[in-house]
Amino acid sequence: MTKKIQNNLLNELPLAEALEGEVKAWADQGWGQGTTQTTQDLLSYWFNRDLETDEKFHVCQRRAIETIIYCHEILGIETLKQAFERFAPEALAASAALTEEVESLPFAKYCLKMATGTGKTWVLGALLVWQYFNALNSERTGKYSTHFLLVAPGHEVLNRLLDMFLGKHDVKTGNRDKSKSDFERALFMPEGERFRNRFHLQVLKPADIRSNLTPPDEPFVYITNWQQFRLNESSNLWDKLTGADVEEQPRGEIIADFLSEYSDLIIFNDEAHHVHGAKTAKGEELVWRKFLTVLYNRMAEKRGGEKGVFLQIDFSATPFYGSGEKKEYFPHIVYDFTLVQAMGELLVKQIFLEERQSMSGEKMEELDVRAERAEADGDHRRGQVTGLRNSQKLLLDIGKKKMEQIADEFRKKGLDKKPVLFVLAENTEVADLVAEHLAYRLPLETLDESEEINPIRIVISVLMLREGFDTQNVAVVVVLRSAEADLLLEQIVGRGVRLMFPEYKYPELADLKREAREDVMAKRLPKNSLDFLFVVEHPKFRSFYEELQKQGYAIGIGDSSGAEATGDLVLSEATTERIKNYDLSWPIQVYEQSPKFDFSAIDIAGLP
Repeated sequence: MTKKIQNNLLNELPLAEALEGEVKAWADQGWGQGTTQTTQDLLSYWFNRDLETDEKFHVCQRRAIETIIYCHEILGIETLKQAFERFAPEALAASAALTEEVESLPFAKYCLKMATGTGKTWVLGALLVWQYFNALNSERTGKYSTHFLLVAPGHEVLNRLLDMFLGKHDVKTGNRDKSKSDFERALFMPEGERFRNRFHLQVLKPADIRSNLTPPDEPFVYITNWQQFRLNESSNLWDKLTGADVEEQPRGEIIADFLSEYSDLIIFNDEAHHVHGAKTAKGEELVWRKFLTVLYNRMAEKRGGEKGVFLQIDFSATPFYGSGEKKEYFPHIVYDFTLVQAMGELLVKQIFLEERQSMSGEKMEELDVRAERAEADGDHRRGQVTGLRNSQKLLLDIGKKKMEQIADEFRKKGLDKKPVLFVLAENTEVADLVAEHLAYRLPLETLDESEEINPIRIVISVLMLREGFDTQNVAVVVVLRSAEADLLLEQIVGRGVRLMFPEYKYPELADLKREAREDVMAKRLPKNSLDFLFVVEHPKFRSFYEELQKQGYAIGIGDSSGAEATGDLVLSEATTERIKNYDLSWPIQVYEQSPKFDFSAIDIAGLP
């Protein structure tokens, strides 16, 4: 769709680049004329409150919120095509594919590209509040809505969004305490009759929408997964005549029927990179896009001239298709806050590449990090996994040692956090071998229970760290499989950069964290490990990380173990099943001890 990347992660984002200056100038003038009174009041509350307020929006969150409001309320953009015609007409002229994509969308659609850990969910919450109260106050009829659709890619993000609206799920009782939802925070709206006391939003879960459900009259938010949006497949004439196409109505049809009863809708798409793409390899429209097209047309048919706002806002840290040289950014990105900027503002962890010059006599770039396999046969196309390579075991041991070092540092500082080692394996067979290798060295827990019940220290996975999984405690990452370097950075490292010690909770650690970043900037080893993500070196990492450094990433590279260099690392390990045969037993003598009697006090001459 958009311009292809040529060995450069920082692709051109025409809308974001054009809007950046305009939005800043508008905001610096106090948001100027053109905003509604409701919007003006909310912006002033969010961004002009006392500096001593405990909870405040970060600058990046503020800019993201302002950008959407500027496009919708000040510019009055109603379609993506209007945005391109205003800000990047040359991009349309240069790309027929982009023009086709833009012209196919009859509604406004924006994407906020924000690094993981910088607070996209709170931006979503603020934009919902902005729409809700403008609609409630009848500001500019047809431009605002109290009907919201929140889309998540999987159960983890779905549960995180339910936590936001209904309060965190208690794993022991199975209940939620709505008084602890994010919207109860003073951050989102002023107290009193005009705002807080009028915020009543019915929360609908995935299963709440059913056939023949009477649409509620009150404001609502429907939170669900995009996998629920499957529609009826087209049938041939014979199937229709014989009734072969009669089956249970797909969830997508039920949801579309329900939502099309309303004249307006705001769609928030969290972790949007999961559902985007124009068509499949067979030229078929993807489920998500097909559903939105059907929903929009169904609303237009039912409501006609009464149809109000239909607005889609996407959120993602990695809003692109493909990878490497084939990577293309979403064309509708209007705001970009990169991982480089987030690291500079200490909103995420700093990244440190834990390197070794060589291992077992092999240079790092020559190491094979794939498991050992038998010869391929009919049942195993690649050959059955037979064991871990020595190089893999060394990477694991480096990661384990680093995690223990960090844990010891935290204990000495009196911190109650337990660092997590995350290991990415190529498949479940390798994951089992990793568990066996680590089991006799360190107790290994599982993900079956929440962290309150079962503190996790090592996580072994064959998948990326999934969105929604609490990754704040991830401190060390070991990758035991080959992959494209940019994918490793964006989706493996990116999942582990959420802060373990955010400043609003640990203000006493702020100076130490800044000092450690300054060390990295000066190419020194950091004096502490507070809010660092240590990535054990991988053969594909070195050149890629050096390229990222040239682009502005302050990424530390070195050996932070504190051990003196002693040449190559050579693996020396015990064969665990033989340990019991060679255990040594030492005899222990046990003495009975009693007080020694002092006979000097007895005068023998005085005895009878």
